[in-house]
Amino acid sequence: MSGLIETLRLRNLERYRNVQLDFSAGLNLIKGRNSTGKTTLLNALTFALFGEVPEARPKLLVSKLPGSGEMSVYVRFRSPVNGQIVEVERRGSLDRNGDYRTGERLLRVNGRNVSLEGEEDLRSRITELLGMSLRRFINLVYIRQGRLTEVLEPQKEQMDSVLGITLLRELREQLDGAWRELERFNGKDVATELQNLEERVLELDSSLRQMDEDIGRLNKEVQDLENLLKKAESTELTELLDCIRKREEVEEELKKIYSKSQELLENAGVSSIKELEEKTSLCDKELETLKAARNSLKKELEASMEKWLSVKSRVESLAKQVRERESLAGSGASKCPTCGQDLQPAVIQRILEEDRNSLAKASLEEADARKAYEMKNVELQKLVEKINTAEVESSRMRALKNRLKEYLDSAESLVKIRSETLTMIKEKLTVLELPFTHEDPELKLKLAQQLPLQPEELARRRSELAEKKKILEKKKSIRADTSKKLEDYRRLLNELKRRVEKAGLAHRLSQLFDQAVETRRRELIKRIEFRALEYYRAMTDQHVYDAIIINPEDYSVLVHPKGLTDPIPATRVGGGHQTILALAIRLALLDALGLNSLLILDEPTYGIDSENLPQVASYIGEASKQLSQMILVTHYDICEEEASNIIEVSVQEDGSSRAQVKT
Repeated sequence: MSGLIETLRLRNLERYRNVQLDFSAGLNLIKGRNSTGKTTLLNALTFALFGEVPEARPKLLVSKLPGSGEMSVYVRFRSPVNGQIVEVERRGSLDRNGDYRTGERLLRVNGRNVSLEGEEDLRSRITELLGMSLRRFINLVYIRQGRLTEVLEPQKEQMDSVLGITLLRELREQLDGAWRELERFNGKDVATELQNLEERVLELDSSLRQMDEDIGRLNKEVQDLENLLKKAESTELTELLDCIRKREEVEEELKKIYSKSQELLENAGVSSIKELEEKTSLCDKELETLKAARNSLKKELEASMEKWLSVKSRVESLAKQVRERESLAGSGASKCPTCGQDLQPAVIQRILEEDRNSLAKASLEEADARKAYEMKNVELQKLVEKINTAEVESSRMRALKNRLKEYLDSAESLVKIRSETLTMIKEKLTVLELPFTHEDPELKLKLAQQLPLQPEELARRRSELAEKKKILEKKKSIRADTSKKLEDYRRLLNELKRRVEKAGLAHRLSQLFDQAVETRRRELIKRIEFRALEYYRAMTDQHVYDAIIINPEDYSVLVHPKGLTDPIPATRVGGGHQTILALAIRLALLDALGLNSLLILDEPTYGIDSENLPQVASYIGEASKQLSQMILVTHYDICEEEASNIIEVSVQEDGSSRAQVKT
């Protein structure tokens, strides 16, 4: 028979520096004096498996011994679920604030590393491999000091959890929650919504039938109108009417062009294009004549200006000469300052008088020359004005001529189109065998008298057809939307009906679940009662009880002593008997729940006097034979003969704990 726990290794955990322990199948005895660190080994095992220890925060597990560093704990066990070898290792240390921080988590199964997402993932995998959760491990497998006999009068909630009833009731509550949730839809009562929806479906279904009737009627009306219009509109007739309409448009456009052309001729002061061309030619010739006169006058002006400037220069020279001689005469000089000749006043006066006469004569000549220049310049300006006027008139005549030509070109093109259109009208009249001439101005009116529908009626019918088609399309669109809405409502209606059915089923299942849970609970209790009595009888030859009874209301244990008519509470029997009864109940619990691979007892003889100790030890030894593995912690020298593995724990001189397998 193989053991469940195979190896435990810890470093820097509480008072342990470094220790590795191997466990075997059967009874593993951990012995030593009080406060040496025996329970610490159980805490290390629990922490290695589940990452926490009851009533001890992880930071309290980290060793305070000098020189201690990172804490690590390792356990190897054989899974009671599938027989796989499982290894778990945890490492961590204290941060600056003194809080524990996990450094690394490792999980190996059959020697292969398993990828982990975090603490919850590791705990979930360990729970699956052990076949039990931390809560069940603490309440059922690991019996802490002084709590062995608590099973005789346990807390109801705790026992419900051990038996799995709490989980089943939680599932029942989830089922109730599902039932309540199914009875609501968008925050409203499903039954009420179902009724409202059924009424809405009936309304939409009625509306849809009415729409189908309207659409059928409109379809017939549209078809009748289309047939009527088809008879009234043949391809040849439509083309003939288009040609007549085109002819009318062309003729109207020609009238506009002729009107504009006449207006243009009137603006030009002529009555024909020929007169306009002649007038334009005369304007151009007159402009050329004026430009030639301007060029000739410019030359005369330049000559007049040269003459005036020449005379003006001579006047300025004479004036300067008179000023110089007047200055010389007034100075009384006897010699000329320029040539050095002797100067006679009478001679100077005579010369001065001659110069003044010459200056007066030259000034008159200069005034005449300037006047002649100015007259020529005025004459040139007037001529330039005439040229500008002539140029404007010439440009206007050319623009009118060009515009008139454009009108005439357009008219020519339209006349050609009109001719082609008249030819087409003639051909259509021949094909339709209508007795009309193609140039008849009243052709359109005469044709209207031959049509099944008059043009005005035809137009009205076309408009009516277009409107009915528009209404038809709109009704079809509304019908499609209504149909989709009805389909959605019916789908929702079916969904709500299924929801009501599911809610009813969930409610019935919840009621059946309660009954099944209670039935299962009472069956477990009966099985535990039966197996507990068997374990009790196997562990002792003192068969003083006919029955072990568990009260289904609070799980308290009663025993039926031989010779008594009524059972009594197990807590009223002697201490030794309470111990063996508690062991029997716990073994029966493990058996009933399929967890009879391991039992851990921490000081189970706590509170037992020395006289009863051998008897209790004997009970424990017998109990260990019912399990794959038992780990017993004690400070007494008991059960050594039954033990397959003994671990001795002591405290060394430096205060650290030491644990080693006794050889």
